[in-house]
Amino acid sequence: MRRAVTIVLILSLALACTGGAAWAKKVKHPNELSYPDIKLKTPEYETLEFENGMTGFFLEDHEVPVVSIYMLVETSRPPQEKTGLNDLGAWAVRNGGGENWDADKINEELEFVAASIEFNGSARRTSVSVNCLKKDLGLCLSILNDLLANPAFPDEKIELRRETMLEDIRRENDEPRNIARREFRTIVYGDHPMGWHATEETVGAITRDDLVRYHNQHFHPNNAIIGVTGDVTKDEIVAALDKSLTGWQPATVAIEPEPEMELSFSPSVNYVEKEIHQGVIMLGHLGMNSRDENLVAVRLMNFILGGGSFTSRITQKVRTDEGLAYATYSRYGDDPWTYGLFTASSQTKAESSARALALILEIIEEMRNEGPTVEEFEGARDAYLNRHVFDYESNKTVVNRLVTLSWKGLPLDTAEREFEQIAALTVDDVKKAAADYLHPDGIAILVVGDQASFDQPLSNFGEVNVIELAE
Repeated sequence: MRRAVTIVLILSLALACTGGAAWAKKVKHPNELSYPDIKLKTPEYETLEFENGMTGFFLEDHEVPVVSIYMLVETSRPPQEKTGLNDLGAWAVRNGGGENWDADKINEELEFVAASIEFNGSARRTSVSVNCLKKDLGLCLSILNDLLANPAFPDEKIELRRETMLEDIRRENDEPRNIARREFRTIVYGDHPMGWHATEETVGAITRDDLVRYHNQHFHPNNAIIGVTGDVTKDEIVAALDKSLTGWQPATVAIEPEPEMELSFSPSVNYVEKEIHQGVIMLGHLGMNSRDENLVAVRLMNFILGGGSFTSRITQKVRTDEGLAYATYSRYGDDPWTYGLFTASSQTKAESSARALALILEIIEEMRNEGPTVEEFEGARDAYLNRHVFDYESNKTVVNRLVTLSWKGLPLDTAEREFEQIAALTVDDVKKAAADYLHPDGIAILVVGDQASFDQPLSNFGEVNVIELAE
């Protein structure tokens, strides 16, 4: 019996080996494989136009019985002495309820049907999102109409949000990275509104009348862009919105433009005293405008510099090679109206703060002078192109992007354009971007920590400006 089993095993192995050899000859090594070029295209969407002046985008999706709505209402930046008003205002619109829907009743109804309605306010916009089952769309739109058209702004809700904001501000200085982010924007933007931040004084100065004016000035359908996707047809959603948003009326809306900003680069060394065992480093200068024709080349350059996670130069040299930081990166930001921020950041041991800072400056200088290698460029370009696939992973993502692009005044096919531009880039394009858009001689430096523990005095990098934190 054992002999028979052995013979069978030998024959099986022989067949497997001969078959395996033949199979191996047919299969190519991964290095020999070729793939068609990735081509991305935004799914066919429909535009929405309403008699009340609201516009938007629609994508039908019957995969699950859910409807998602995303809306942007453009807002003006509040006066500096009222910074924080738009945040408080958007929260109060949602959580204060309306004339017909009490705030607690809204929360009970939404929780019962597993739906959500959220408002988030910032200086230039308020975003509104609705997610619900198709069967509950009428309920959610009825609530939404009351909030948009008739917010109640009860005093107790305003004070609840004010106290939360004040407590957050009081605790900002407990976290050194929060200090660095806040103070760095002020250093680079100076007196421009892009550098403003909420304080106890500005939040304390906001009145209910300010919130009512904020709503009356901005919350009108002709100042809103809406995106809808889900288990409805275009006719169904248009009819539902026309029926439900009857109380929301158009009006003349005047949006205050951002003040002009000069693109200049002023070097400085800044220090915030904080008794911690780390040094939190943030450095950089003004970034780009979103309409700059070299935007994608600069983004790819930054991907190689410090935006590409473990493959980037800053991460590789500061974190992996020298072991100076767990997290370190760079980002080259853009803004549709002014300029974004170029920042490089690291958090390291206090006794290696100067070494980490010097190394990041050296890496930026090297990138500006020499640009990326061909290998770095090709790896980054492929990674960047492959990552763009996720821009199309859901209809909700696509619709939200269309709304955002429309609000920014950018072409609706921006994602496809950028994909094609990245694919067409050369290493020389990225080298030129590094040379033109990195300004190591104009870098502002900020370090938060205990200078007595640093490995070198910050004065080795230039005259030090000490920033005193408010008590």
